[in-house]
Amino acid sequence: MKIEPKDTISQGQLFLLIIKLQIGVGILSLPYRLHQLAKGGGWISVLIAGFFLQLILIMMWMLMKRFPSCSVFRIATLLTGRYAGALIGIAYVAYFLLVGGVVMMGAFDIINRWILQNTPRWAVLFLFMLTGVYLIRGTFRTITRIFILFTFLIGPMIFLIGYGVHRANFLYLLPLNEAGIWNIILSSKETITAMYGFELILIIYPYVKGNHAGKLKAVSAGTWFVVLFYAFTVFTCMTVFSPPQLNMIPEPVMYLLRSLPFGAMDRADLLFLPIWMISMVASMTGYCYAAAFGIGHLLKHKDHKKAAPFAVLISCVIAYLPQTKEQFELFSHVADASAYFFLIGFPLLLLLLSYVFKKKEGDPA
Repeated sequence: MKIEPKDTISQGQLFLLIIKLQIGVGILSLPYRLHQLAKGGGWISVLIAGFFLQLILIMMWMLMKRFPSCSVFRIATLLTGRYAGALIGIAYVAYFLLVGGVVMMGAFDIINRWILQNTPRWAVLFLFMLTGVYLIRGTFRTITRIFILFTFLIGPMIFLIGYGVHRANFLYLLPLNEAGIWNIILSSKETITAMYGFELILIIYPYVKGNHAGKLKAVSAGTWFVVLFYAFTVFTCMTVFSPPQLNMIPEPVMYLLRSLPFGAMDRADLLFLPIWMISMVASMTGYCYAAAFGIGHLLKHKDHKKAAPFAVLISCVIAYLPQTKEQFELFSHVADASAYFFLIGFPLLLLLLSYVFKKKEGDPA
């Protein structure tokens, strides 16, 4: 697909876009999951995950730097050939559709249990579908500007969660090494899977203006902002709730907000959820856009717009399929397991092939 100047964004916009894409469903349950594995050292696991994420970002950046005007779909074709490249492209499209569907599943699960208990799933997913189709049929710059418009809502999210610090009991964290250093390190994978979204740099990198170093700084800064926000959230929940309490509450963030007094506001969680849902829409839309982009590339369309409705529809169908908690967990597990191939495996393979075959943009195929 040809990149038009009107579709490009600045590095500052990239920074804000990465933040919106990465804040997802995982933030609500991350303190609970980390407590199960790392105990009081859970917030340290988040920081360790940040360093692993930085290494992954650098690896992706090294690949995109060699092919600055190509998406991962085009790069795969250049390095592996027409047919193998098409297979890799189809795999990425399937991955984006799956993760988009899993994000919708998680969002509906939270909405259904905390706000709209009697609303059928199809009604909520239909609203997601309308919103998704409307957003991703626009240009990439338009989509980015809409997301950035709502970036200011991150401030209230931080304030609402941070308000719980006044009830903190820091002794709940001790001993920090209760689970052992090795378990603290291993549990960092829970944070990585809760921060999906940065891999879309494999699609949007060519649309960002500026030099390569500036692009890496923008993506890294956005990712570390989210890492610190997640670490702060985990730290707050682990100091407000005792270890026995954390063992019983799967969404500590929601219980924290529900228990905090805000004067005339009886339930702060009902204020937090609409703000959080906007981030869900951004994450869902980002993956559907990436899938539509991939479909458009594989079918040699001039842009992603024709494929947009189909990408959103397929993700909604995926979100509708699991009818039990076990089935939902199965879909989530498949998405988490496959992420390692698409975040690390394929980008690393393509990077190595580019060096082995000494190929980069501008070289003959």
